[in-house]
Amino acid sequence: MQFSDRDILADMLTGAKMISTGYHMAVLEAANDRVRNTLIHINNEEMNTQKQIFDLMHSRGWYPLDPVFTGTPMGPEATNIRGPEGPMGRMAPGMGPAQM
Repeated sequence: MQFSDRDILADMLTGAKMISTGYHMAVLEAANDRVRNTLIHINNEEMNTQKQIFDLMHSRGWYPLDPVFTGTPMGPEATNIRGPEGPMGRMAPGMGPAQM
């Protein structure tokens, strides 16, 4: 069985995420400051590797993003979030301007 570049990168990305999770847990449990700082440094390197893999996959269209995670501003029509007036611009029962 042959693996595509996409398969290989997806596997590397999953592995990098799992390794980073392990380092993160180790940082939280480390009682010695030198050990903790070393683990933080290694975890930061691992997160940089993960970002490089992600950027490569995303640039090739292999890791599409939901607009919510891109930082692109979205209005209420896209997010389905409404103000206190509710759907159709009507105030909820008992909700006048003074209660908002």
